[in-house]
Amino acid sequence: MKKLLIIVSSILFFTSTAYSAGMVGIKLGVGEIDADGDAYTSGSTSYAASSKSKDSEYGAIFAEFSIPSVDGLSIGLEYVPLEAKIRLDGKESGTGATVDQYKTLYVQYVTAAGLYGKIGYSHADIGSITNSNSTSVDSQDDSLQGPMAGIGFQTPEFGNGIFGRLEATYTDFDDVSVTTTSNGSASVKKTGNGEMTTLSVSIAKSF
Repeated sequence: MKKLLIIVSSILFFTSTAYSAGMVGIKLGVGEIDADGDAYTSGSTSYAASSKSKDSEYGAIFAEFSIPSVDGLSIGLEYVPLEAKIRLDGKESGTGATVDQYKTLYVQYVTAAGLYGKIGYSHADIGSITNSNSTSVDSQDDSLQGPMAGIGFQTPEFGNGIFGRLEATYTDFDDVSVTTTSNGSASVKKTGNGEMTTLSVSIAKSF
């Protein structure tokens, strides 16, 4: 993923150098993740599928660069400079992982009225899973990723190239899996997926 980020950064740098028009900004909002875990069997015990929801505040920074050939069209990169710590409920409350380096590469189109739509792809790194003494982690996915779509409204310019935005997004994350050994049963694969919705306000400055 680091190589992909370097490539994306290079593309954005080239775009900004070639066209030198766009925006940078900061975003504050609230988000909710709805996660679903698949059913699995460990040893002689079967565990039913489960669902969990969690909401939290978040912040992000972003940069966008205009595509001169299409008025209102731009390419952007958003980055969340925060780390999330995920922990499981129940007997294995000490089991969990950190998620960080969350970024979204997107294409956005803003109409003359200020309404806009965006589509993109989000990616985050999952750290090594910590676990209880009774469970060993044999393998795990190391990324959380999926397509994103959003809609929003951009205000008229306040002055000095400053704009405000109100935005809602939806991200559909791919399956994430971990394989463990526990309860006398080896290679137990546990899989889950999730979706995230956000509502945010932004302040951006054109350049």
